[in-house]
Amino acid sequence: MSALLTRLPARWRAHRALLGGDGRWDDAHVVGDDDGVLLAASSDAGPSLFGLGDVRRVGALLDAEVAHPEAGSLLDRTGFVDRARWLTVPRGTTPSARVLAALRLAPFSTWDWLAADAVPAAWAADPRVVRLDPLVDAAAIRACLAVANPGTSADPTHPGEAGWWGVRGGDGLVGVVGASLRGGGPGRAPSWHLHGLGVRPEARGRGVGTALTATVLADGLAAGCAFVSLGMYADNERARGVYERLGFRTGLECASFGPRGADRPAP
Repeated sequence: MSALLTRLPARWRAHRALLGGDGRWDDAHVVGDDDGVLLAASSDAGPSLFGLGDVRRVGALLDAEVAHPEAGSLLDRTGFVDRARWLTVPRGTTPSARVLAALRLAPFSTWDWLAADAVPAAWAADPRVVRLDPLVDAAAIRACLAVANPGTSADPTHPGEAGWWGVRGGDGLVGVVGASLRGGGPGRAPSWHLHGLGVRPEARGRGVGTALTATVLADGLAAGCAFVSLGMYADNERARGVYERLGFRTGLECASFGPRGADRPAP
């Protein structure tokens, strides 16, 4: 991540969403300025693109770098000029039809990125929540997610996992959540990104999701994280209320575009 920060315009070097980004962005190509910036991270399936800043500036960068991918353009530097793996931009940015056609992408979701850096004063550890073994408990975690959160791309055996937590019921896990380790480096504390939160239907309404989220927040901060982050679909007001009561605040409002027919976010 330190190498990426040196390539960013000054305004974006302390942005939490970048400080808490996963490893794919470490070698990302960057264009833009303090008004708006566009990152492209290479992969075998095409680049992942991420924009920050003024929606008009980000839209203009997309037009310049994607709709007309000349030699040396952002898209050209990733090794692909005819597709992308994923695109995320500030909500309100309207990628042109030409941009989406060039990337072979379609609208997928609107979502928010939130972060918290303190445990609520009234929080107390919930004895229902236990730390899981991502390898030993992998099958049980996946079985819970298949019912509780079938659209997630989170998996306990993915590289970079900080941990998984669960609540057990009579027939196995009734709720789970994971966290991935993000950012960090010389003189900078890392962060955790909460993902894969799911509660089986029969256990909902009992505070299981709140207990899991609060535990990850407390454990992450106790482990030395600068903050704990998460993403949520923008229309999930019930979840938003839970997160805000735990101290999470919105840092980004996003729109994502994925391959046509995608049924879950890119991992």
